[in-house]
Amino acid sequence: MNKEEILDLLVRYESGICSKKERAMLEQWFATQLHNHHWEWENEGERQLVKRAMQHAIQSRLFPEKVASIFTVKRIAIAASLLIFCAAAIGIYLIRHSPSPVEQFYISEAVAPGSNAARLTLADGKTIWLDDAEIGTVYHKKGIAITKQADGGIDYKVTGGSAGGVSDEGNNVISVPRGGRYQITLPDGTKVRLNSATTLTYPVTFVGGERVVSLIGEAYFEVAKNAAMPFKIHANGTHILVTGTEFNVAAYSDENTVKTTLINGRVEVAQGPQKAVLTPGQQAISSSHLGVQTKNIDTDYAIAWVNGDFLFEDQDIQTIMKDIARWYNVDIAFEGKISSKRFGGTYTRSKGLEELLGYLESLSGIHFNLQERRVTVMM
Repeated sequence: MNKEEILDLLVRYESGICSKKERAMLEQWFATQLHNHHWEWENEGERQLVKRAMQHAIQSRLFPEKVASIFTVKRIAIAASLLIFCAAAIGIYLIRHSPSPVEQFYISEAVAPGSNAARLTLADGKTIWLDDAEIGTVYHKKGIAITKQADGGIDYKVTGGSAGGVSDEGNNVISVPRGGRYQITLPDGTKVRLNSATTLTYPVTFVGGERVVSLIGEAYFEVAKNAAMPFKIHANGTHILVTGTEFNVAAYSDENTVKTTLINGRVEVAQGPQKAVLTPGQQAISSSHLGVQTKNIDTDYAIAWVNGDFLFEDQDIQTIMKDIARWYNVDIAFEGKISSKRFGGTYTRSKGLEELLGYLESLSGIHFNLQERRVTVMM
């Protein structure tokens, strides 16, 4: 590709109008440049210029629900002689600032498992890319202190009341992309582990008679005890009420039901007028058409992801592939008549996708074809 073609593709890429073929071509070119040259930033200004230019494209890729137009690539092209530098620098930025190796989908090999990655959007509009943040204090303003721990998670603390400038209005949002995971400690001391493709919304500070959060995706909660201020989760129409306990909630938007699994303590699950109280070892399955149904289960299956495993029990291939898509950040396609056969098995999530697909082939007899970020299931 010549400079003009690269510039045109760069503009189309930033605008989000590249075809799949054009996107793959451009990203492959980035990778080639990185392998053939040793690139360094000329100065901090150049690094920040490229960072601002690509912020829009990166946000669009990881968090398509909220995209703000920040900059345009056209402003990079001040002179054609800078084009090669800019393109290679963007390649470096994409690789260094992607939350996980799985984002490097232009490399034609197995997609690696995810790692700690999340974006925190505060009520005042400030955005913090947590995987980029250094260990230690990442935000301290108006009575709010956010600290990144050595294990990669964050503690969110309210250090002063309204007299200290803390507003009780507005919500913070922490989002984990496909292929990522994260852990946050809320201002009341509640610990939340967030699975891939998950968003948790929580208030700046808990006030009033309840601690209320909203969840899309999957999370494991260790709720700090406070009988005077119950903890409530809104998840796809299901409402979960607790005072202090450990439980898992799976509430992905592409699933028909919400699954709440109790490990310790007591949980009340409500869907419309129907309610059910869980005891440890029980799971509630809720939806607008089912109401609330409960059953006894082996909780190891529900929280296997917390321990770094895939643990399949009597699951169909479509359900299994949804989990794989979220963790390895791949797209799934099916060829042939989908089998109704159900499977069981255990596999560690720290291993590569190729190994997992081979394992599933040995269990099911189903064949898989992995190309870049796409897995085709051949029935």
